[in-house]
Amino acid sequence: MASVQHYQAHEMSELATSDEFNDDYPSNYPSSYPSSSREGAPLLGDNASQESLLSPTSTLAPTLQHKPSFFNRLRSLFHRDNQARFGPIDSESGPENNSTLKARKSRGCGVRISGCFVCLLVSGLALFLFLLTSTLYLSPASLPPTRLPDKSTNTTAQFLTLNIFMRPPGVKNNADDYKDERLDYIIRYILPEYDVVAIQEAFAFANRRIDRLIREARYLGFNYHVASPRHYPWELAADGGLLLLSRFPIKQSDVLEFPRGLHSDWLSCKGALHALIELNATRRIHLYTSHTQASYDVQGAFNEEDTRMRYSQFGLLHRFIHSTTAQDTDPILLTGDLNVDASAHNQSTPTASSKAYTQMMDILSGKGVWDTSLHETMWNDTWRVDWKDMGYTTFGHHPVTFGDKLIVNHTEVPAETALTHTDQWMTLQSLDRILWASRNTTELAIHNVTIEPFAVRDNTALTKQQKAKMHFSQISGTL
Repeated sequence: MASVQHYQAHEMSELATSDEFNDDYPSNYPSSYPSSSREGAPLLGDNASQESLLSPTSTLAPTLQHKPSFFNRLRSLFHRDNQARFGPIDSESGPENNSTLKARKSRGCGVRISGCFVCLLVSGLALFLFLLTSTLYLSPASLPPTRLPDKSTNTTAQFLTLNIFMRPPGVKNNADDYKDERLDYIIRYILPEYDVVAIQEAFAFANRRIDRLIREARYLGFNYHVASPRHYPWELAADGGLLLLSRFPIKQSDVLEFPRGLHSDWLSCKGALHALIELNATRRIHLYTSHTQASYDVQGAFNEEDTRMRYSQFGLLHRFIHSTTAQDTDPILLTGDLNVDASAHNQSTPTASSKAYTQMMDILSGKGVWDTSLHETMWNDTWRVDWKDMGYTTFGHHPVTFGDKLIVNHTEVPAETALTHTDQWMTLQSLDRILWASRNTTELAIHNVTIEPFAVRDNTALTKQQKAKMHFSQISGTL
């Protein structure tokens, strides 16, 4: 089995807010009625007037400006019920009534003890059920034994990076994202075609879909995997949603978790995974996948706060790669949804790169970027790596991997609508990356990079009737 090291980045800051609970119980409303109140009497006497209620000599003095809440009425009735059962207490009635008073106190104590016991029993049962649910649905499931031998190659291997949009239960962009149906599709039609798969947004929190994905992949010969660590509700955090599957042996694996992100990303422990994959006895490759801070502005508009968070994550990722590759010179492959739109969207220069992309590449290489507010270079490092963007190298521009469009009857329409929020339709973003660092090796190289949306309409294994029954049009845009 592969050795595992866990790198946990320290959290920089954490905000917590609390809401005050304002009871509607008025401060001048009495906690009980006088002992002379008769059993079943109305909350206000039949002959009580506003003047008598406000009189200093009156036995009741609540203001009529505040209506007692249901709970306050219930408490008053419960108090009068106790008086009806135990009788009025008279401190001047002599020694004979003192023994009666002690008996009443004993009975009252017994009632309180019984109530506490019931509360403890209910709390203990709730805690037991919560822990049982956490064990059954939040802890990693056991895996079956391997069926197929480990793979080895002296020629080629098929790699895939894929954001599967498999978010925790209840989290979706539109009415339904068909998680179970898409998972079946991935297992049946996508996994068999590849040797190594780097997956993002494969969240295991509060569901068993990812456990099923890992188990079914194992049946297909993916004997090795690395996944984001699981987290539990009391941590107020979900896992990072990252998963590496490999038919080849993984000789070493490592995990990086970023500090808490922004917006809804605060609830996900995003980070990166590393696997040292042995292609054969003499050839190995360092594979990484990562998913960084997302932007939630309309149509991916620039947000400085989100950008700074991503940049800090890129700096941590650079140091993570350095620390896990320092002992060898094997080539490095970095994949994933880095949430930086690489395209400048310049119609006159369609090959131009965005500023955010250029700065991302500078940080990942170790060069760093100049911070205009602090007047210093940030996220720089003495260790440098020469990255080659294989998507840009192959196509001569940054290919669209999210928010693509189609031409139907001479009209532009969104390529995908089940997974993509309406604000992101046809935004033509290039978010997914394949970055290659050969480290001067000539024995391994990347070839035949393609963009594969896994469109249902292009699946030749499905009949026309089967395609018509599908509720989604594609899995996602991928490299």
